Amino acid sequence: MSAPHEPTAGTNSPRPAAATGRHDTDGPGPVTAAECHGLPAVADDDRVGLPAELAERDPSTTPDDERIIETVLQWITDTHHTGPALNRWAQYALAASCRLHPAGHPQRERAVLADAGVRAAILPHTDAFSPTAYTLAHRIGDTGRTPASRDTTMYHLNAYLALHTRGFCHIANGGLRYTPLPAEQAGERRVALLTTVVVAVALASACGRDDLAATLLDTHAAHLDEPGTAGRALFAGLTLQLTDLIREHHQQVCTHRGSAPHDRHRFSALIHGEPPNRHLSPAPPDMVSPADPRKSVPVGAAPRFSLDGVLFRLGAHADNQRQHRDLHATPSSSNVWLLCDTCRLGLRLGATVVRAHQPDRLAATVLAAGRPAWQHDDVTRAVWRLLSDHCGHELRVITQASPAWRKYVATPTDLIGPSGIDPDPGIAIDAYLTGWPSQPTVARFDGATPAPPSDPADSDVSLVCLGCRLELVLGHTSGHPGAAITIGAHHAEQLPAATTAVFRMLTDHAGHDLLIFTDASGWDHYIQSGEWHTAIETGHDNPPLLGDITHQQYIDGWPTAPTRRYYHGSDPLEPPPDPGTHRGPPP
Repeated sequence: MSAPHEPTAGTNSPRPAAATGRHDTDGPGPVTAAECHGLPAVADDDRVGLPAELAERDPSTTPDDERIIETVLQWITDTHHTGPALNRWAQYALAASCRLHPAGHPQRERAVLADAGVRAAILPHTDAFSPTAYTLAHRIGDTGRTPASRDTTMYHLNAYLALHTRGFCHIANGGLRYTPLPAEQAGERRVALLTTVVVAVALASACGRDDLAATLLDTHAAHLDEPGTAGRALFAGLTLQLTDLIREHHQQVCTHRGSAPHDRHRFSALIHGEPPNRHLSPAPPDMVSPADPRKSVPVGAAPRFSLDGVLFRLGAHADNQRQHRDLHATPSSSNVWLLCDTCRLGLRLGATVVRAHQPDRLAATVLAAGRPAWQHDDVTRAVWRLLSDHCGHELRVITQASPAWRKYVATPTDLIGPSGIDPDPGIAIDAYLTGWPSQPTVARFDGATPAPPSDPADSDVSLVCLGCRLELVLGHTSGHPGAAITIGAHHAEQLPAATTAVFRMLTDHAGHDLLIFTDASGWDHYIQSGEWHTAIETGHDNPPLLGDITHQQYIDGWPTAPTRRYYHGSDPLEPPPDPGTHRGPPP
């Protein structure tokens, strides 16, 4: 944006014209030292309500001091006192901060707002229901110690818009240069910047400064959507709407009026990014339907405009653009691994499709040798062996596109899978399954960092997502090395419903913290902490408890049509897909 002007007084300033130091024709000039130190002393009866630190001082003789300035600013935001002392101390804070700090310093900008707010009769905050006074007081009281947020941006914009509607054009146009923007997160910074540009361009045009508006648009052209797009049309429409709303009233109070006459058609072409001779201007305000709520604004009154609506509409458009971009992002294929994080042992489940913006989410069915992984005998048996051998351990399902995969590449990790994949697994899946579970295990595969051996625990065993509060009951284990998990009289790996249930949970909770839970696990206090959690029972012997479901209910309709929301847990980390959402292979 353009270089800031020095803090100035509006035309409604109570100061004598000779003391303003005016040196141009566009508006009042900067505050001078004489303007503050030439003030009369504060009368005794005007000291009522002053902070203790100011009660024995006089603004005409008080030295420049950041701590005293801060006391004055805090008092201005809190007090209901309306005596002359408020004006004098506001002028002191402004003059002192201008001498102590360069333009753009937070304390100096807050002092500019405080002085202008007092002179514009917005402050002190005598009306508890005045949103303008609240906004200005909030912005003055913000010392900048906390990171900027979207709310901080809106307080700043609304404060300067309020001053602009009261004729403080220099201050408003200059102050917008220092608008605080939130950190970059999900596009919030760009949306806040575009909202700021909308306000700055509208205020410049309302003053008849379309040249300044053109400079602002050129400066921030890299952040604007291309001409002719829906995003650019939205930006231009909001800017033109704000300009049309405030321009007529602002002409009555403007102190920074441009010399060129306003040409609405050329201005509309400018903000749309189109040549004037090929641009079709939207209807001006006098051609809008009489039902337009703007017609209810009394003549001479400052119009009201919701900047929150500008931010919301720009944010909604940005969200739609991001979702559209993510939806049409080029997908890529990636291996999927079931990893015991405790022992650093990984099993390749197959391959799936992932998108760059969600590398931990599986965008399609996990395939092994061209068919769903839960229908591949070797893969399903290997999964059940890993679950049986690692009771009490922590698991994760991740893709090689996930940033978490680097952890297992950079540290020793034993991998199990077919040959010919990258990275090449050191353990063949046939070797991993040899002798299991019908006879004692021929070889042990404990992982790169084996967990200390523990006493066998004869108990039920479950696969738990700690984040989503979902428990999948796997069956029963004797806890002996090489022993398989059983459901009734059968090995669990022989039951298709149990196997499919395991793969649904591994797929739905990719990237989450999982645990193989037994009666001896130390996580019992978490699972049974009194908070509701969803359990998926085997259903082979007893009906599930209230709120729980069976393996068969859990897998019905999966993966092409997931059913109930709570099948993803009592407190899902991510929004579950809507019923009927396709999760199978891409057509």
